[in-house]
Amino acid sequence: MRRRTFKSPVGKEAPTTLQETSALEPPLSINVRAAKDQLSSLLEQAAQGNEIIITSDGFPKAKLVPFRAVRKPFRVEWELLRSTRVKAGGRSADELVREDRDGRP
Repeated sequence: MRRRTFKSPVGKEAPTTLQETSALEPPLSINVRAAKDQLSSLLEQAAQGNEIIITSDGFPKAKLVPFRAVRKPFRVEWELLRSTRVKAGGRSADELVREDRDGRP
């Protein structure tokens, strides 16, 4: 079986530790073996907004990016509010809050 030699597309060897990647411009690039050893710190960097490229044999294989949860806008259900009956003669919100505060130790 013939051995294949792999060359980095940049012409340099892939960095082996996270400290070596700090000198590179974003996105950070790290090989898969070093990424396994430093997964926790890579996740922290991704959470701070950095993108990290994971390479194997000098070629990019995966990208760690920050997770951004998509929030749904709040919608008022007007039909439900209209169908709800208002109790006449009930206590006001101000009275309920004051009663709650006075009842605390």
